[in-house]
Amino acid sequence: MKVQLLKIPSHLIVAGSSWLSKIIIAGVQLASISYLISILGEEKYAIFSLLTGLLVWCSAVDFGIGTGLQNYISECRAKNKSYDAYIKSALHLSFIAIIFFIALFYIFSGVISAKYLSSFHEVLQDKTRMLFFTSCLVFSSIGIGAIAYKILFAELVGWKANLLNALSYMIGMLGLLYIYYRGISVDIKLSLIVLYLPVGMISLCYIVYRYIKLYHVKTTKSHYIAILRRSSGFFLFTLLSIVVLQTDYMVISQRLTPADIVQYTVTMKIFGLVFFIYTAILQALWPICAELRVKQQW
Repeated sequence: MKVQLLKIPSHLIVAGSSWLSKIIIAGVQLASISYLISILGEEKYAIFSLLTGLLVWCSAVDFGIGTGLQNYISECRAKNKSYDAYIKSALHLSFIAIIFFIALFYIFSGVISAKYLSSFHEVLQDKTRMLFFTSCLVFSSIGIGAIAYKILFAELVGWKANLLNALSYMIGMLGLLYIYYRGISVDIKLSLIVLYLPVGMISLCYIVYRYIKLYHVKTTKSHYIAILRRSSGFFLFTLLSIVVLQTDYMVISQRLTPADIVQYTVTMKIFGLVFFIYTAILQALWPICAELRVKQQW
């Protein structure tokens, strides 16, 4: 008698790996708090926390290209068509986007940081602008790098994206532990780089890998226009959601004491640990629903 193995739906595998990844990431973020406070002190960690709030803002640096590309990949897969030209076009556009935002951050970092970190002027002195600009660069690498994960989710191998994401945070945590146990003196900027730069670099390395594989693929004007049209709506939605959900950091930067900012940060990280249950399922189902919509099977 033949024994039939139970086939687990791909979206459940992706969702399960996403839950595990989010648990690891949340664990890293919570564990890092005590080490960072020991390294930086409460007041400087409060500044560190405010700067990490820029991570969500910098998720918009891809102009919605990642999500637009993800949908095109799903649609092409449903029609058994090649989507290589769309990926290459999206990567070209994302390169232009990151250059644009780097210039934007460089020009306006002084003005924005003076307001955003005004409560810590005595601590930071003349380092405010460079610290803000460096933070934007690090978090922009994560924002652009997220395109790599969108590609993997669209190809229904989101577990690879979850694995890479969890690994990148673990590398950052190992770097932080090395600094802590070696007794190395670091400032806020270097702490940000050690903890978060691996998150962006690993995904960017995958983007470079995919681009090299697509080097000989030809793109046309229609591919760029299609990506831009699809991405514009997602970019607008991202901006609106950021304004609604991240205004709190603008408020606490002006109103709360360093101790209160630390407490708020811990509370939000715990809340994020609960919220990931929903986001994991959404990430897993999105590309499947996109394919089924094209096939008119959903």
